[in-house]
Amino acid sequence: MRSFASTLIASAALLACGGPAPLPAAPTPAKSAETEPAPVVKTAAVIVECDDEHVCKGKGEKCQNGHCVGPEPGGPGCRDFGSPTFEFDSPDVSASMKQTLTRLATCMTSGSLKGRKVLLTGHCDPRGENEYNMGLGATRSERARAFLLTLGVGVDQVTTSSRGKLDAIGSEESTWQQDRRVDIEVR
Repeated sequence: MRSFASTLIASAALLACGGPAPLPAAPTPAKSAETEPAPVVKTAAVIVECDDEHVCKGKGEKCQNGHCVGPEPGGPGCRDFGSPTFEFDSPDVSASMKQTLTRLATCMTSGSLKGRKVLLTGHCDPRGENEYNMGLGATRSERARAFLLTLGVGVDQVTTSSRGKLDAIGSEESTWQQDRRVDIEVR
């Protein structure tokens, strides 16, 4: 067996005599996404705003799934505007329609819908010609618009349209009454 010393002497002799060239150093790998350490990902802690021991402090807020949730936009009385209905072949604004439109106007001028816009769409029951019913639906929505304007709602806040009898589904007086309406869409 060869000793460590003899191996060392043989290696030195080879180098001195111009023996084989030393091996090149291993190349340094280029930096890439594969060789760079992965960024540290910090997970956000789940923030619980409220629970059984921590109540919500905002007006009308309630705790829902650990978060304080306020009342729906629109506030009390300023949402869920039903579609006022009309008598057969009439564009006249009824007393119940005036109540709905007055509530809408109050919400749009000084309530939680202040500055918002509304689309009024007139509808008719399926009786009569298409052209006539489109005109009647337009007159119904325009009358509702005119009433809102008398209550202080801005001209640029109210848009009207008509669907005439296009969406009518009634087949007798009780369902035709539901077809003769103005839909109110707050935007």
